Amino acid sequence: MSARIAIAGGGPSGLMMARLLAADGHRVDVFEADDEIGGLCRSRDVDGFMFDLAGGHIMYTKDVRVAAFWDELFVDDPTQEIVRDTRIMHDREHWVSYPFENAVGELPLEANLECTEGAIRAYLERPTTPEPSNFGDWIEWKMGAGASKHFMTPYNEKIWKGDLSQMNTSWIAGRVPEAPLEDILKASLGTTTEGYTHQSVFRYPSHHGFADIHERIAAPVRDRIHLGHRVTQIERRDDQWIVDGEPYDHVISTIPLHALPKVLVGMDPAAADAARKLQYRGVAAYIFGIESEWVRPYCWVYLPHAWQGPVNRMTYLSNYSPNNAPDGKGSILAEVTYAGEAPDVTQAGQKALARQLGDAGLLDADQVIVSDGHVNPVSYIFYDLEFDTKRNAVLAACDGLEGFHALGRFGRYEYHNSDQCLAQCLDLHARLAPVLGKGGGELGAPTGDTGGGNGRGGGPAL
Repeated sequence: MSARIAIAGGGPSGLMMARLLAADGHRVDVFEADDEIGGLCRSRDVDGFMFDLAGGHIMYTKDVRVAAFWDELFVDDPTQEIVRDTRIMHDREHWVSYPFENAVGELPLEANLECTEGAIRAYLERPTTPEPSNFGDWIEWKMGAGASKHFMTPYNEKIWKGDLSQMNTSWIAGRVPEAPLEDILKASLGTTTEGYTHQSVFRYPSHHGFADIHERIAAPVRDRIHLGHRVTQIERRDDQWIVDGEPYDHVISTIPLHALPKVLVGMDPAAADAARKLQYRGVAAYIFGIESEWVRPYCWVYLPHAWQGPVNRMTYLSNYSPNNAPDGKGSILAEVTYAGEAPDVTQAGQKALARQLGDAGLLDADQVIVSDGHVNPVSYIFYDLEFDTKRNAVLAACDGLEGFHALGRFGRYEYHNSDQCLAQCLDLHARLAPVLGKGGGELGAPTGDTGGGNGRGGGPAL
């Protein structure tokens, strides 16, 4: 017998689960609140300039299963392979290699000395100083006063839009590169050392922006995706789940945990209270089509300082694929994180941001060919000091519900990149397989369909 499975959310996680379960012969329905699929991984073509709507994404994974899946998915249109080259804009003359500590010798001499002295002092003091439990103090404890002053603190304040002393440190592992003192000393003397090598080479779709991944994933289940349908009620009745009035055997929810109490009927009151208190940040993304002379030979650039404007990271998308901009042109993607009121992404806001980037020497605002903007209200998890307690309480309640499966970056409030979301789907599918068995559902078993072409049949063009 085929199982009926409701999937709330048509982002990468929801689409991947739909594909896997449909291939097993089960009946799936994907409910997506927006009028297009993809969540934070959507893309848009703006007069020939590709725009990834939630920031610069890349294809990189340590998971051999995900890597093999990508190979299969793009067998007809191989992805671009890019050697990562990123910079930190310290000032107009100094574009420092990343990670910062591995390249302190590229700084002006005074800043170099401050960072080197700070790293030495921090190294000597750490054995007798307890590790701080908040991120603000951790930066100086781990990296020293110089690195804190010249990069880490201003950059992270731009990213998180909050008091760093009110953030915990549970998310740091694998996210904040750490250089050995020996490497810092070598860098200080002029030998830039290599750090954070696990993303030294990454991939990116050749056509259609990062969205080409989820468009291809969705191809076999296009007719089971319900756009413009925001799930408003999930309720357990007897031995079934009722989703907006329809019965299902299982529910896979990528609904952000902080929004779940409004949807999940009968949610444990303590867990619901904890869920509502989870915090997040939004991202406003801007695309600027420019002349190729303004495209620097980097993948992306970090902009830590206030004089550089509100943008924290700028990606040269036209360096990812030659198809991301018309011949002789380039594309810049600028990200502004926010808490509270969203930045202005209208034409007026785009022009204002272009002027700020122009003042920083990053483009000529008067020569912008096209521009666009997009607001992503829920983009980054904010790890406040109570985060782990709150999240654990919510997930304990959700994971204890028979047939209910929380999934995805915000569905589980885990700081996962897209490849980790796909890996999590493969794990959940493996756990569900013995429970669900093989179905004989109406969708058949579309395992051989890798979404050839651009994967847009039956759905809205991006």
